[in-house]
Amino acid sequence: MDVSQFRDTDSGTMVPTIEGMQAFIPNKLPPELNLGNIIVEFGEASAALGGLREIGSTISNPYMVIRPLQRNEALRSSAMEGTFSTADDLALVEALDETTANDSAREVLNYIRAIDYAIEQVKTIPISHRIIKGMHSVLLKNTTNGRAANKRPGEYKTQQNWIGARQIKNARFIPPPPKQATDCMDDLEKFINSDLGAIPPLIAAGLCHYQFETIHPFGDGNGRVGRMLVTLQLLSRELLDSPLLYVSPYIESNKDEYIDAMFAVSAKGDWERWLRFFLITVKESCIETSKTILKLNALQERYRGLLQRKSKSVSALSIADHLFERPVLSITDVSKFCNISYPSAKKNVEQLVRLGILQQVAGLENPKIFWAKEVIDISDGR
Repeated sequence: MDVSQFRDTDSGTMVPTIEGMQAFIPNKLPPELNLGNIIVEFGEASAALGGLREIGSTISNPYMVIRPLQRNEALRSSAMEGTFSTADDLALVEALDETTANDSAREVLNYIRAIDYAIEQVKTIPISHRIIKGMHSVLLKNTTNGRAANKRPGEYKTQQNWIGARQIKNARFIPPPPKQATDCMDDLEKFINSDLGAIPPLIAAGLCHYQFETIHPFGDGNGRVGRMLVTLQLLSRELLDSPLLYVSPYIESNKDEYIDAMFAVSAKGDWERWLRFFLITVKESCIETSKTILKLNALQERYRGLLQRKSKSVSALSIADHLFERPVLSITDVSKFCNISYPSAKKNVEQLVRLGILQQVAGLENPKIFWAKEVIDISDGR
């Protein structure tokens, strides 16, 4: 790490670490801010967030749209960290025995489970070490690849880590050593749960995201956990009623600017650049999420209209609605969640196939598996 780039910063301090290198320790939050310089971006992001919240309030079953949004978030956030899977693979892993899945698909599924875990936790307890470590534990559960398998799931780092190179001497950035990182996380936990005073909760979420990524408290998974925290903070501060906003798709498309903007805070104390990027991320993510919700609603209405014209089966309508939460299923699955006989479930599935709502997955015969490709494609941004 080029220490000279941090010589004039007022965002933190440098301390010695391994191999004669220097690590950066961020100052406690909050910094001094002139919010007047980002008032336009703040206003636009707040309006977009309010619009998304309003759209969310009209959805009878929010998880019909939440689950597809989470799939897209999991795929994009994991891709940023070098874990690549597809929406098709993820949907199949959700429905089938995940022990047969490859590591990448399993890690992406873990991301969804980590989000679910955290959302359930914040209903009863504040964002804390317990929740953050729990998210990390779920995220890296049963991973066997070399990058994640030995990274102490659910525990903060015990060794110095670094960013941007294989060797520390070539690193672009070196976060706090383990002991200081734990101290920094203590301070971050206090800030997350503090009375923010004049700091708007949306701005606080941006401050916390920078702080978490700069601390880099885990051996692996920091980026993914940090992006989950954005959604959690918006929920805990009641800026959202349900977990509809996920920022990874926009960040993945603007990854270099994302990294550079955070680096500029550490190296130059340029909070305005980072917060401007964060607020634009929130605005654009809200806009895209709203479009996705409208597409999913339109698809549901099309399915319902088709079935009302072509079918007299109440179960067929239930199956069609269920596909938005779980787009891959077997006849046995249908029999269980509709509480109908296997022959009746088979008849309903066959009708959905004839109408083009379901397609049989090629190569899977025992049992036969069916999927709603249109739902999967929308959740993948296609």
